[in-house]
Amino acid sequence: MKRILALFISVSCFGATQAYAQPETDTLPNLPTVEITPELFPTPVPTPSVVESVPSDKPLPSSNPEEQRPSLSYEFPKLTEGRSATLKLKLNSAYLRVQYPVRGRLVYDDLSYDQSKKSTETITFEIPESGSLAVPVIFRTPGKKKIRIETDLAEIPARNILAYIEPFSASIFPRPLEERKWSKDPKDWHVWVNLHTDYQGKQSQRQYYLVTYKGEIMQKLLTSGAAPGMVTPQGKFKLGPKMAAPRSTKYASLMPFWSTIRIPGYTFEYGNHGLVGESYLYRLGTPASHGCLRLSNKWIQTNGKRLNIGGAKWVYHHVPVGTPIHIFRRAVQPFAFESYSMWLARRS
Repeated sequence: MKRILALFISVSCFGATQAYAQPETDTLPNLPTVEITPELFPTPVPTPSVVESVPSDKPLPSSNPEEQRPSLSYEFPKLTEGRSATLKLKLNSAYLRVQYPVRGRLVYDDLSYDQSKKSTETITFEIPESGSLAVPVIFRTPGKKKIRIETDLAEIPARNILAYIEPFSASIFPRPLEERKWSKDPKDWHVWVNLHTDYQGKQSQRQYYLVTYKGEIMQKLLTSGAAPGMVTPQGKFKLGPKMAAPRSTKYASLMPFWSTIRIPGYTFEYGNHGLVGESYLYRLGTPASHGCLRLSNKWIQTNGKRLNIGGAKWVYHHVPVGTPIHIFRRAVQPFAFESYSMWLARRS
């Protein structure tokens, strides 16, 4: 079938003429006329470079399986030997339904205050729906500790935490404590006296008189046990009667704030007490007594009044008769102390 080609001549944008062929078509249908106006082509809205997030009370689910698992974070304060502290736990479970309370436990090894018994301590806890919990902990001995945190949630694996427990520094004079109503029940109190001494560098240690109240250290005082050739009995005893200022019949010395140590076979031969004068304070922490336990005794002038800041007075007024006292000799590391010379230097 023959086709008839129509020849069209058009002028290009370069001004040249160009011929091309176009097939002949049937007559075009009548279409409505549309007037082209600017409203048909509205000004385009630019796409923002940063898409703002849509606020939501709950985070959007993550496609990462690891991010969908609950996690347990923790925060430790500064930890000190024998002092109660609080471990803060936070359960993060944004993408998983968790049934509360979530039960768990802290597990760690510790020693008794006399360093003789090793025990595994287990502290149980329950995390409430808020996801946050403060767990009280106490470590009786200083140094590095490995603490294991476990929960009953299979999605949270148990983890081990390494913590460092600062030693409670032994001092000449008692530390100031917050005002409280102290129990007079001797079962709430305990005295631990360690007669071990070491003068070698990092292993340095001094004799100390440790007082605990309901399991927590209240005071750690430098003391002096028997000098070479003398004897301070070791063992488990109890504190006996007190006297404000008795005088030794054997050594003719005044012994302020005397607390008897009840030792089988003896009456008032052994006790803890202060002395009159300052010279003996320089030797506290080292063997220097005739067998008793020496503690500090010092009067100072403050605000126009005389005040006794000694350790002997503190024990005399706070620790009740019948309190258990354990006297032993064991190395404890790490160890920290402040001698009388150090105390004077700090105040100067």
